[in-house]
Amino acid sequence: MDSTDDTTENGSSTTDSEEDLPTEVPEDSVLYNDEEGDEASEARDDGGSSISRRAALGGLGVGALAVGGGLVFSGALGGSSDDGSGDDPESSTPASDEQSTDEGNGDEGSSEEGAESRDPAMTFDNQAFKGNGVNISATTPGEYAVLVTYGEDGDSVVAGTAEANDLDDEAVAVRFEETSGIPGTHTAHLVEGDTSGYEAGDALTAETIGNAVVSDAAFVSGEGDDAETGVTFADQALENGGVSMELTTPDDHFVILTYDHDGQPIVAGGDDTSNLDAETRAVDIVDRDGVPGEHTAHLLANADGSQFYVPGDELSEATADVVTASATATVSEPAVDPAVAISFEDQSLDDGSVTLTATAPDAHFVLVTYRSGDDRIVAGADTVSGLDGESVTVDLDDDGGVGGLHTAYVVANDDGSQVYQAGDVASQSTVGAAKVASTADVSE
Repeated sequence: MDSTDDTTENGSSTTDSEEDLPTEVPEDSVLYNDEEGDEASEARDDGGSSISRRAALGGLGVGALAVGGGLVFSGALGGSSDDGSGDDPESSTPASDEQSTDEGNGDEGSSEEGAESRDPAMTFDNQAFKGNGVNISATTPGEYAVLVTYGEDGDSVVAGTAEANDLDDEAVAVRFEETSGIPGTHTAHLVEGDTSGYEAGDALTAETIGNAVVSDAAFVSGEGDDAETGVTFADQALENGGVSMELTTPDDHFVILTYDHDGQPIVAGGDDTSNLDAETRAVDIVDRDGVPGEHTAHLLANADGSQFYVPGDELSEATADVVTASATATVSEPAVDPAVAISFEDQSLDDGSVTLTATAPDAHFVLVTYRSGDDRIVAGADTVSGLDGESVTVDLDDDGGVGGLHTAYVVANDDGSQVYQAGDVASQSTVGAAKVASTADVSE
């Protein structure tokens, strides 16, 4: 996605970097930060990391922008100004008919052929709110429109619209009439035809979203605030259970680390990353099944998610779709063997049991869980105290999750909030206190 430097009086903008963002935006989210007294694990001494291994991750929803006067925008929702000035689409649209015409060539057919040869495209940049809307860059071979939505009701509420006819990588100013989600992520949908059927506050239908030619998401901060987000993540070895990266964020942002498991992104760890300016943070990797291998750091606004994440969870498409910045790096094995480790391979249930390989000091246990909605159900548990790369067989007395992902968490006895039995719901504090985790598919 490109970063926007400014919004001019006629709605044009300058862009300098590119980053693709997906389309859908989920509903609500909470960045979990457990502080349950005796169960709170010590935070890492990593120069400011505010979420420890106990810290589970927030999932992700969206916000909208605040409206202020000052710019002239086309395609306004809800009517025009009283005096008739400033809101005339013909006078305010950055891409006028003259701009769309091939100057010096009166061959109308040639102009139409050039338009048809362009593929529709759109770039929506992270930007601070300025004036009374946002700027979007678009290329359109004919009559198109832009619908900008925010995240209530699954990113379907219309904040603003604008015409985007016959453009060639030109700026489109989208005026907002619905501004209840600033700061937050918005999604711009480029649709063929016009948007006369939608007004501010309307819920965008799934059909309209599905028929969008292209969509792009951006984080829009309050007017005058810093809207830049960025992450630099270099290849490195696992050190002290974590990895380092350089981050730039506005307030209320966090990072999730994932690795690939059979084509699905699995959460390895995460941390709070609010209000950073090219600062280095160490982020714990709790689920280490992806080590050695590629890991991706996803930077997101706290509000942009629909579920609560902990290591071992599968990252939803809705969450992945509102990433404001990302970077991928290869994480290699640590130079020193870890004191606590767990390996859980994909396997079939064997006489009601699964086999793990564990390393742990005394007074540690393993919980094998599966997801049921927002809960993590205990399928089985056993002690792993004093094991050093040895196998342990865990009976899965609750087989309700068999045929899907299971995660094994190694937890110190002192960090367990209760004695768990199969079928219990693992508390957030217990799962957040896990030293390591490993995720596998368990089949019949």
